[in-house]
Amino acid sequence: MHIALPVEAGARPRVIAREFRNYNVGQSPREALAELARQFTLGRCRCSTLLDESEYKLVATPYPEVAADEVKNAIRWRVKDFIDFHINEATIETLELPDTGSGVPKELYAVVARSNAIAERMQTMQEAGVDLEIVDIPEMALRNIAMLLPEDNDGMAFLSLQARGGLITLTRQGQIFLSRPIAIGLESLQGFGDPMRYFDQILLDIQRSLDYYESHFRQAAIRNLVMAPLQSDAPGLFEYLTANLNLPVRQLDLSGLLDSDEPMSLAWQAKYLTTIGAALRGED
Repeated sequence: MHIALPVEAGARPRVIAREFRNYNVGQSPREALAELARQFTLGRCRCSTLLDESEYKLVATPYPEVAADEVKNAIRWRVKDFIDFHINEATIETLELPDTGSGVPKELYAVVARSNAIAERMQTMQEAGVDLEIVDIPEMALRNIAMLLPEDNDGMAFLSLQARGGLITLTRQGQIFLSRPIAIGLESLQGFGDPMRYFDQILLDIQRSLDYYESHFRQAAIRNLVMAPLQSDAPGLFEYLTANLNLPVRQLDLSGLLDSDEPMSLAWQAKYLTTIGAALRGED
């Protein structure tokens, strides 16, 4: 995915290239990437990649009372019990949560990733001729999309469902306040004749997230829920949430936010949602 970010205020991002390519028989990921790198001159582009959910853990923790250059080391020993690999094999980055000035202790998210997964990804990209600048996570990709939405100005909930799970992300003015994974995905909703009990669980996860945001951060209540496009149908879910949540619910269509010379169907948007979000990242 190649997206040009706007330079002028008010201009919309533009999708200028998009390509999905299966590996050929006997072809390595590096070889497939090398073909794309030559085709789209990725050695001269600002490129990013997303970690898979199995390659990292997102852990919320109070901000340690140490000097700025000691934060990561202090966090390292806090998060070691939350991961299923040795802490010496971990790379840690931090994402500070907003300081609301309401007396709530400052917090941060620690992104704890397998160092070998990052190293292998970087090596593959480098050998393929890709100028990799950012290794990102899906939560930040969804935040990048939320930043384009008018609801984000006053605070919004963003629901994204994939095959085997999903994410509820609460953002306000481009900042993540909360990201909650949910175990229910599209496969669960489609595997039973009556998915209502799964609807109930999704609703409960959303309500808990909204209540936590309001009470913990002492913010005004979030007034909007945006549902990301789905790769496959979940009949009745949108109507159920609309009927049972005390706030407006709408379905996202990126065609109203991005320019593209080619049509962007909802199915296409759903398949490449986090890829689009990663390409939209503007910070270093």
